[in-house]
Amino acid sequence: MTRVLLVEGFSRALVYFRPPLIRSLQRAGHEVTVATCLESDDGVADAMAAMGVPCEHLPIIRNRIRVFGDLVLLWKLWRLIRRTQPEVLLTWTIKPNLYGPIAGRLARVPRIGIVVCGLGRVLLGSGLASWIGWRGLRFSAARCDCVVAQNPDDYESMRQHGVITARTNAIRTAGCGVDLNEFSMEPLPAQPVVLMLGRLLASKGVYEYIEAAAIVRRRRPDVRFELAGLLETGNDAVPEACIQEAAARSDIEYLGFLEDQDLVRAAIRRSCLYVLPSWHEGTPHSTLEAMAMGRPIVTTDVRGCRETVQDGINGHLTPRGDAQALADAILKMLADPERLVVMGAESRKLAETVFDARIVAQTLMQEMHL
Repeated sequence: MTRVLLVEGFSRALVYFRPPLIRSLQRAGHEVTVATCLESDDGVADAMAAMGVPCEHLPIIRNRIRVFGDLVLLWKLWRLIRRTQPEVLLTWTIKPNLYGPIAGRLARVPRIGIVVCGLGRVLLGSGLASWIGWRGLRFSAARCDCVVAQNPDDYESMRQHGVITARTNAIRTAGCGVDLNEFSMEPLPAQPVVLMLGRLLASKGVYEYIEAAAIVRRRRPDVRFELAGLLETGNDAVPEACIQEAAARSDIEYLGFLEDQDLVRAAIRRSCLYVLPSWHEGTPHSTLEAMAMGRPIVTTDVRGCRETVQDGINGHLTPRGDAQALADAILKMLADPERLVVMGAESRKLAETVFDARIVAQTLMQEMHL
């Protein structure tokens, strides 16, 4: 038995994305503890307890640098590691990836790995923040036994910026994979319903989705566009008023935030086409879930997204930021319902052969000698 500590910056990811890995670790006889920034209403601690996994709180401030707060996080992470004494430490998202390896080495953890779920706007941008971010990631990666990228473009960017070197044990995985049992193949409905799931951010392509919906509905008023996701704050957030205005015009139907997997599955089941016009991703989990349920995909030809679509086979790729091209692709696919069925079957096949969460879990466990 090996003691494993998983540190995640986004608490709900432990419920949505990590259960296949946690179950694989438990089946192999390992003792798993998780740590994240718990929120009073997120139900994460209860969900982890139901899986027999202790859940610890860490004061992780996402998406912002706070010198004092980050020093407190580093100190509390070090104390947590000293108390739980893991033999393997695995981290996800930027703050745990930056500070986890430092705290882990100070606490003498034998094996440390970081999973880069997507480089994000700061690292992919320019200026001082990007420079600091890359230096921090290089420093932390040098203290890891394994660095995991979730798409080829991120892997290459990390190589170019010196995060991955000839001495680095670095691998690529197909995102975090999708649970093919939880998200099983479903027949396409007769009604033309288009769906987008995701955080309501400009960089997720929400504005393009709303604009494309308006374009399509001028020609095909029978098509429904559903949008579900968590309202965010910050410079990249799409204002709630914008969502409400689009819904008032009947361009979209806003479903709110879907808090559990049953609601996500129900939304995908109602749809005949899944759309994600994101600007960049690690590997978008919502797209993998739609693929597993047999939905054809329209997404952007950008890092992390392009790996989910074989253009013309299980969907179509469109240029980033181009609402007209997005609308054209949607109209083209909806015009041929029989082709939609074939493309949906190809999506499921791709999910089974490339994006199976069990394959991803086994790859991580093998690299961490578990």
